[in-house]
Amino acid sequence: MQIKSRNEILNDIIRESKKHPKGWIATFGKDPSLLSNDYYIVNPNVGVYLLKEYQKNPFQIKGIGTKIARHLDEDIEEKIHEKTGDFGIIQGNIQKIIRNIDKGIHPQKIFEEGLKGHDLGIKIPMKGKASTSKGSFTYMQKSFSLKQKKLNIKFEKMMSEDGIYNSYR
Repeated sequence: MQIKSRNEILNDIIRESKKHPKGWIATFGKDPSLLSNDYYIVNPNVGVYLLKEYQKNPFQIKGIGTKIARHLDEDIEEKIHEKTGDFGIIQGNIQKIIRNIDKGIHPQKIFEEGLKGHDLGIKIPMKGKASTSKGSFTYMQKSFSLKQKKLNIKFEKMMSEDGIYNSYR
């Protein structure tokens, strides 16, 4: 298991989504023991990614992640499909957005075009369904608890080095 930075994992997922654009599902939740936001991003043809992140300050999100499984069991896939909505990874090019706004293109239009696949400064290279069910998130946590121990240890160390836990000691 190779632990990577937040951006490296997101880039891996985007790369995989180009090969397998359909079938992405996810479940999100809070890990109260580590104070992290956890994202299980899954494709039956690719496997299971886990991204853990936190808001270091109002301007910076930090996180790490890894691929915790190469395939998906049917029972997990069924559970994660409960109460689904849409999700995606959004990439923005601020210079391109500003240039388009300066040309008179409304920001809402820039976003809407991104949803359609037209790049006016916003791209959405990966889309899927996300479960809003707390039960599906808890099920994923329990199903992969042994595989994510190394990631949890590294995440806790990163937060400790950033001084996030200082107020709790």
